Amino acid sequence: MPKKFLLRGALALTATATLLPALPAEAQDGPRLQIGGTTYTKWLWGNLRDQGALYNFTTIPGEGYGDNGQGTELELLLNARLSSQVEIRGRIHSRFSQNFWTNFGGFGGDPNKPCVNGDCGEFDPRSNQYIKLRGMAVTLTPGYLIDSATIGANDFGQFDPFVIGRIRYIDRDNAHGILLQGSGFDRRITWDATRISLPRLWAGPSFSTGLFHASDAAYGFQTKWSLSDALDVGGIFNYVNDAEVAPPSVDNNIDNGRDLTPRFRNGVGGLKANLRVGDTLDVRGALYHSYANADPVLSPANFGLNGFSPVPAGRREDQTYRLDVTLNDPLDIGLSLNIQGFSIGADYVAIMAARRESDVLLTEGHDGSFAFPDPSNSSFGVYKGNPTKIGYGGWTGDTQQVATINVDNDFTDFDEPFAETAIGWKGVTVNPVYSNGALDLTGEYSFITYNTNWQAYGDDQTSYLSTPYPTAELDPGVGHNFRTAYQPFQDKRTHIAVVKGKYVLDVARGIDVFGKVKFIHETDKRINDARFLPYQQGACSEDGLGCQDLRNEYAPGLSTADTFRNPGIVESNGQRGYQWKPFTSLKDDDRLLRYSTFTLGAGYQLTDDLYASLSYTKYLADLFDGNTAFQAYSQHQMASGFHNKNSILVKAKYILAGVEFGLEGQYAFGTFEPDFGDGFLPTVADKDTAADHNVAVGSPGFRNRNGGWNSLETREFQHYRLKAFMKAQF
Repeated sequence: MPKKFLLRGALALTATATLLPALPAEAQDGPRLQIGGTTYTKWLWGNLRDQGALYNFTTIPGEGYGDNGQGTELELLLNARLSSQVEIRGRIHSRFSQNFWTNFGGFGGDPNKPCVNGDCGEFDPRSNQYIKLRGMAVTLTPGYLIDSATIGANDFGQFDPFVIGRIRYIDRDNAHGILLQGSGFDRRITWDATRISLPRLWAGPSFSTGLFHASDAAYGFQTKWSLSDALDVGGIFNYVNDAEVAPPSVDNNIDNGRDLTPRFRNGVGGLKANLRVGDTLDVRGALYHSYANADPVLSPANFGLNGFSPVPAGRREDQTYRLDVTLNDPLDIGLSLNIQGFSIGADYVAIMAARRESDVLLTEGHDGSFAFPDPSNSSFGVYKGNPTKIGYGGWTGDTQQVATINVDNDFTDFDEPFAETAIGWKGVTVNPVYSNGALDLTGEYSFITYNTNWQAYGDDQTSYLSTPYPTAELDPGVGHNFRTAYQPFQDKRTHIAVVKGKYVLDVARGIDVFGKVKFIHETDKRINDARFLPYQQGACSEDGLGCQDLRNEYAPGLSTADTFRNPGIVESNGQRGYQWKPFTSLKDDDRLLRYSTFTLGAGYQLTDDLYASLSYTKYLADLFDGNTAFQAYSQHQMASGFHNKNSILVKAKYILAGVEFGLEGQYAFGTFEPDFGDGFLPTVADKDTAADHNVAVGSPGFRNRNGGWNSLETREFQHYRLKAFMKAQF
């Protein structure tokens, strides 16, 4: 072999040997892609026999809900680090919706059906096992000017739930925008700035951002300054701009482009401070001011008695305050104390505030077990075709208060947290917390009155049937009705008292014994001024033989007789009388709730991998919610009477080598004994009424002003349901 080839071969081997050790290190510094994932399988079973979707609840028209079915989701998690300064993340995610196992892969289907129950098969993305790109974002950390920039999907949970809250709509990172974050002075000052593309599905009047949505956005900025180890101060500002293309009457020259005109604008500003005095005292305060303006042409100018929108109409401006004081075991005996004072304005509007998964108040609030006006947990059930969706048992998770009427409990199951609006609430909460060894105790007393205590929405010169306030389901029933903040007449006060405890018995692995006692006393006089009564005194004869149309006007041409009309005469069993009681007294619409719950349960770690618990809860509600003169605004089934509800809950959690199994089963049963007062003549249900309202032929009741049926029979409820899941990560 020629010498020059030997020399070249030796040089090549030497170079290879020199370079080989460096290759792994160089590869480690190069781009890397990590792929992980989660598969989540859910089983639902219940005796409502609904199968519209694999979620228990929704309020969205055209979406299904159900308590039966099995389905599987797949989520692939992608993460790529291109360098120390660039990271990319994303998800490829399927969705439960109507992807039942019984769809057999999503084939077939009829596109002419309403597209619930999986009936549309492969013709609808909610049932054809589609997969979507979600959570795609690029994070840059340049090392100068800013700490980081995130471009793309985000849940924006780093802001403030009163202003820009964690955004979730089925998934928690559907929102997209640009987030810049920075700091200075050794991070004693931090700041966040963002532009969020406005969610067109809900972030504007009538749950819409109008026809032109592509440039609609929310802009936010917050900063925090640590002045010392004891004092932090901060500020936040958010501006929402929802605009439409200007009509020809405003801009008819398209040669120089097209102008925009505002549809909805919303600005919120806030100041916050946190003072720490030693290890025992924390004082936190926040105040916010909001401004909102909805164009009366491009969005609703007003609402009637029942209006649905995430924001009031017109121009609104208001303030919100919150002060928290925490004493951290000052006596060194395991006893701490939290005190919160709060006032959320009736006209406080923050369209980007947290809609769920945040709790802005310390109080427990109302219970999700009574989430809707009707005794069965339905709404508008006085009319045919409005059955309960969530079921008699309601929600069993904790209740959370949010600072918006844009509350989102959609696509949830019964075991999840339940959100309710706190718009208009003001009051104080005292929350002692005690811990000593195996014993944990917490308590609460809250007094709540309301900035929405008013007559005729605080404007007696305008018809209450033409109001800027969307009332949703209004406020009758045992519970709060989670998205209701407004009703035309209100004079309301609420007292809440709670004691919760947990004790670990030193038996075997340790038995967790837990319990809870809760009381709510709530009054609402509603109409509290005789000038708002619908008719003049003496308009209806006391012998039940008829009424005269002697309307009582609280202002020229304005009268509550538009809603609370006088009754007609009915005959039953040879008697004649009023179809419902005439509205003649300020007491006819009064509300008095005496509510109590008692819970007792135990849990045990059966094995290293399996934990199970069993609990029983008794709900008692003695409610006077107006008589037949008021009749729940003629919108819902009346709930005046005695409610006796029982709930047995079984929970279990099992871990097997990276796979998690969970289960919650509930058996809810109880009775409702109606007490609608006197002053009217009950009639009986005929064949059609019995079929429409699921009552017995010949059972007593009465028809309300709009023809809806209220039964006077004692109702008995039985509701059982189960949710089980399997979650595997890989």
